[in-house]
Amino acid sequence: REFGRAILVKGFTELKGRTLSMITESAEERYAGLLARRPDVIQNASLKHIASFLGITDTSLSRIRKEFSKK
Repeated sequence: REFGRAILVKGFTELKGRTLSMITESAEERYAGLLARRPDVIQNASLKHIASFLGITDTSLSRIRKEFSKK
C-alpha cells in the first residue's frame, strides 16, 4: 500500500511540475530543460511527439532547434 502511494505521489509531483512549467517557462526554456534532463528522448522520439509534450507546434520546435544548433 505504501509503495503504491509513493508511486502515486511521485507521479502527481511530476505532473504538477510539468503543468507549472507550461505556465511559467517559455518554449525555449522547456526545450532546454528537456534537453538537459532527458537527452535520450530528444534523440529517440519523433519531433511531433516532442512538440506535443512541450505544448508547442512542430514549426515552433523546428525554429527552437535551429536556434539551439547555432549556439
